[in-house]
Amino acid sequence: MAEQSQERPETLTHPLSPRWLERPDGYRHFESAYFVGHGTDMFERCADELLHWEVKIRSGFDIEVDGSTDAVSRAGGAETTAEADARADGVRPGRPPRVERGQEPTIRVRLGPFRLPEPSRVIDVFEEEGRCGFTYGTKPGHPITGEESFILIRTADDRVFLVLRSVSRAGLGIWRLGEPFVRLAQIIYRRRYGRALRS
Repeated sequence: MAEQSQERPETLTHPLSPRWLERPDGYRHFESAYFVGHGTDMFERCADELLHWEVKIRSGFDIEVDGSTDAVSRAGGAETTAEADARADGVRPGRPPRVERGQEPTIRVRLGPFRLPEPSRVIDVFEEEGRCGFTYGTKPGHPITGEESFILIRTADDRVFLVLRSVSRAGLGIWRLGEPFVRLAQIIYRRRYGRALRS
Protein backbone atom coordinates (compact mmCIF):
# COMPACT_ATOMS: atom_id res chain seq x y z
CA MET A 1 0.00 0.00 0.00
CA ALA A 2 2.92 2.36 0.66
CA GLU A 3 3.88 2.27 -3.01
CA GLN A 4 0.40 3.37 -4.03
CA SER A 5 0.71 6.51 -1.87
CA GLN A 6 3.90 7.66 -3.57
CA GLU A 7 3.80 10.23 -6.30
CA ARG A 8 3.01 8.54 -9.59
CA PRO A 9 5.88 8.35 -12.09
CA GLU A 10 5.65 10.06 -15.47
CA THR A 11 4.52 7.76 -18.27
CA LEU A 12 3.93 8.29 -21.97
CA THR A 13 0.80 6.13 -22.11
CA HIS A 14 -1.12 7.67 -19.13
CA PRO A 15 -2.71 4.37 -18.03
CA LEU A 16 -4.81 5.94 -15.29
CA SER A 17 -6.51 8.37 -17.68
CA PRO A 18 -9.84 7.13 -19.10
CA ARG A 19 -8.93 8.82 -22.38
CA TRP A 20 -5.41 8.98 -23.78
CA LEU A 21 -5.22 12.55 -25.04
CA GLU A 22 -1.56 13.51 -24.61
CA ARG A 23 0.38 11.39 -27.08
CA PRO A 24 4.10 12.08 -27.53
CA ASP A 25 5.59 13.09 -30.85
CA GLY A 26 8.18 10.90 -32.54
CA TYR A 27 6.50 7.58 -31.70
CA ARG A 28 3.92 5.27 -33.21
CA HIS A 29 0.88 5.15 -30.93
CA PHE A 30 -1.36 2.15 -30.36
CA GLU A 31 -4.49 1.74 -28.25
CA SER A 32 -7.09 -1.03 -28.28
CA ALA A 33 -9.57 -2.63 -25.86
CA TYR A 34 -10.28 -6.37 -25.79
CA PHE A 35 -13.38 -7.80 -24.11
CA VAL A 36 -12.52 -10.41 -21.47
CA GLY A 37 -15.76 -11.20 -19.65
CA HIS A 38 -18.21 -10.04 -16.98
CA GLY A 39 -18.29 -9.60 -13.23
CA THR A 40 -16.22 -9.03 -10.14
CA ASP A 41 -14.85 -12.58 -10.01
CA MET A 42 -13.64 -12.27 -13.61
CA PHE A 43 -11.98 -8.94 -12.87
CA GLU A 44 -10.24 -10.24 -9.75
CA ARG A 45 -8.99 -13.39 -11.47
CA CYS A 46 -7.68 -11.45 -14.44
CA ALA A 47 -6.09 -8.83 -12.18
CA ASP A 48 -4.14 -11.51 -10.34
CA GLU A 49 -3.02 -13.11 -13.58
CA LEU A 50 -2.09 -9.81 -15.21
CA LEU A 51 0.00 -8.75 -12.23
CA HIS A 52 1.95 -12.01 -12.43
CA TRP A 53 2.90 -11.54 -16.09
CA GLU A 54 0.39 -14.07 -17.46
CA VAL A 55 -0.55 -11.91 -20.45
CA LYS A 56 3.05 -12.01 -21.63
CA ILE A 57 3.62 -15.67 -20.74
CA ARG A 58 0.49 -16.91 -22.52
CA SER A 59 1.38 -14.83 -25.56
CA GLY A 60 4.72 -16.56 -26.15
CA PHE A 61 7.23 -14.97 -23.77
CA ASP A 62 9.39 -16.22 -20.93
CA ILE A 63 9.80 -13.87 -17.99
CA GLU A 64 12.96 -13.68 -15.91
CA VAL A 65 12.92 -11.47 -12.82
CA ASP A 66 15.86 -11.33 -10.40
CA GLY A 67 17.24 -14.57 -11.78
CA SER A 68 13.95 -16.43 -11.29
CA THR A 69 12.77 -17.81 -14.64
CA ASP A 70 9.11 -18.50 -15.37
CA ALA A 71 8.66 -22.25 -15.68
CA VAL A 72 5.53 -22.30 -17.83
CA SER A 73 7.44 -23.15 -20.99
CA ARG A 74 9.69 -25.77 -19.37
CA ALA A 75 9.14 -29.48 -19.79
CA GLY A 76 6.77 -30.70 -17.10
CA GLY A 77 7.58 -33.29 -14.51
CA ALA A 78 6.21 -34.79 -11.32
CA GLU A 79 5.16 -32.22 -8.76
CA THR A 80 7.45 -32.05 -5.73
CA THR A 81 6.22 -31.81 -2.14
CA ALA A 82 7.32 -28.17 -2.02
CA GLU A 83 5.39 -27.43 -5.20
CA ALA A 84 2.30 -29.17 -3.83
CA ASP A 85 2.54 -27.12 -0.63
CA ALA A 86 2.90 -23.93 -2.65
CA ARG A 87 -0.13 -24.83 -4.76
CA ALA A 88 -2.17 -25.45 -1.57
CA ASP A 89 -1.23 -21.95 -0.44
CA GLY A 90 -2.51 -20.50 -3.71
CA VAL A 91 0.91 -20.00 -5.29
CA ARG A 92 1.59 -21.53 -8.70
CA PRO A 93 4.96 -23.31 -8.80
CA GLY A 94 7.40 -21.53 -11.08
CA ARG A 95 5.24 -18.41 -11.20
CA PRO A 96 7.22 -15.22 -11.75
CA PRO A 97 7.29 -12.68 -8.93
CA ARG A 98 4.46 -10.19 -8.87
CA VAL A 99 4.99 -7.14 -11.07
CA GLU A 100 6.51 -4.30 -9.04
CA ARG A 101 7.61 -0.80 -9.86
CA GLY A 102 11.34 -0.70 -10.58
CA GLN A 103 11.63 -4.37 -11.58
CA GLU A 104 13.97 -4.98 -14.50
CA PRO A 105 12.77 -8.25 -16.02
CA THR A 106 14.33 -9.87 -19.03
CA ILE A 107 11.44 -10.73 -21.30
CA ARG A 108 12.38 -13.42 -23.80
CA VAL A 109 10.24 -13.92 -26.89
CA ARG A 110 10.05 -17.55 -28.00
CA LEU A 111 11.04 -18.00 -31.65
CA GLY A 112 11.22 -21.74 -32.23
CA PRO A 113 14.31 -22.97 -30.37
CA PHE A 114 15.54 -19.42 -29.85
CA ARG A 115 14.84 -16.95 -27.03
CA LEU A 116 15.28 -13.31 -27.99
CA PRO A 117 15.90 -11.11 -24.91
CA GLU A 118 13.92 -7.90 -24.48
CA PRO A 119 15.43 -5.96 -21.53
CA SER A 120 12.78 -3.86 -19.81
CA ARG A 121 11.98 -1.87 -16.67
CA VAL A 122 8.62 -1.61 -14.91
CA ILE A 123 7.78 2.09 -14.65
CA ASP A 124 4.55 1.85 -12.69
CA VAL A 125 2.05 -0.57 -11.15
CA PHE A 126 -1.45 0.67 -10.34
CA GLU A 127 -4.43 -0.80 -8.53
CA GLU A 128 -7.61 1.20 -8.16
CA GLU A 129 -11.29 0.39 -7.92
CA GLY A 130 -12.18 -1.13 -11.29
CA ARG A 131 -8.74 -0.51 -12.84
CA CYS A 132 -5.34 -2.14 -12.43
CA GLY A 133 -2.26 -2.97 -14.44
CA PHE A 134 1.29 -1.93 -15.14
CA THR A 135 3.49 0.02 -17.51
CA TYR A 136 6.97 -0.98 -18.61
CA GLY A 137 9.57 0.72 -20.75
CA THR A 138 12.31 -0.73 -22.90
CA LYS A 139 16.02 -0.69 -22.12
CA PRO A 140 19.01 -0.75 -24.49
CA GLY A 141 19.10 -4.06 -26.36
CA HIS A 142 15.34 -4.21 -26.84
CA PRO A 143 14.16 -4.42 -30.50
CA ILE A 144 12.12 -1.25 -30.02
CA THR A 145 12.35 1.93 -27.98
CA GLY A 146 9.17 2.78 -26.16
CA GLU A 147 6.63 1.98 -23.49
CA GLU A 148 3.67 -0.35 -23.10
CA SER A 149 0.75 -0.41 -20.65
CA PHE A 150 -1.54 -3.32 -19.83
CA ILE A 151 -4.71 -1.95 -18.24
CA LEU A 152 -7.53 -4.10 -16.89
CA ILE A 153 -10.80 -2.23 -16.39
CA ARG A 154 -14.26 -3.09 -15.13
CA THR A 155 -16.96 -0.82 -16.55
CA ALA A 156 -20.10 0.47 -14.84
CA ASP A 157 -22.14 -2.29 -16.53
CA ASP A 158 -19.73 -4.93 -15.12
CA ARG A 159 -17.89 -5.75 -18.33
CA VAL A 160 -14.16 -6.46 -18.10
CA PHE A 161 -11.71 -5.28 -20.75
CA LEU A 162 -7.97 -5.47 -21.26
CA VAL A 163 -6.74 -2.19 -22.72
CA LEU A 164 -3.36 -1.99 -24.43
CA ARG A 165 -1.56 1.30 -24.93
CA SER A 166 1.91 1.65 -26.39
CA VAL A 167 4.31 4.09 -27.92
CA SER A 168 7.21 2.76 -29.95
CA ARG A 169 9.89 3.53 -32.50
CA ALA A 170 12.75 1.57 -34.00
CA GLY A 171 15.33 0.31 -31.55
CA LEU A 172 18.96 1.33 -31.65
CA GLY A 173 21.71 -0.10 -33.80
CA ILE A 174 20.98 -3.18 -35.88
CA TRP A 175 17.33 -3.18 -34.82
CA ARG A 176 16.67 -0.25 -37.16
CA LEU A 177 17.32 -2.59 -40.08
CA GLY A 178 14.72 -5.05 -38.83
CA GLU A 179 11.96 -2.53 -38.20
CA PRO A 180 9.45 -4.00 -40.71
CA PHE A 181 9.76 -7.42 -39.07
CA VAL A 182 9.42 -5.90 -35.60
CA ARG A 183 6.24 -4.06 -36.66
CA LEU A 184 4.74 -7.29 -37.97
CA ALA A 185 5.64 -9.05 -34.72
CA GLN A 186 3.90 -6.29 -32.74
CA ILE A 187 0.66 -6.92 -34.64
CA ILE A 188 0.84 -10.66 -33.99
CA TYR A 189 1.59 -10.34 -30.28
CA ARG A 190 -1.07 -7.71 -29.67
CA ARG A 191 -3.66 -10.14 -30.97
CA ARG A 192 -2.33 -12.75 -28.57
CA TYR A 193 -2.48 -10.30 -25.67
CA GLY A 194 -6.12 -9.68 -26.48
CA ARG A 195 -6.94 -13.39 -26.06
CA ALA A 196 -4.61 -14.18 -23.15
CA LEU A 197 -7.01 -13.60 -20.24
CA ARG A 198 -10.12 -15.17 -21.77
CA SER A 199 -9.53 -18.68 -20.41
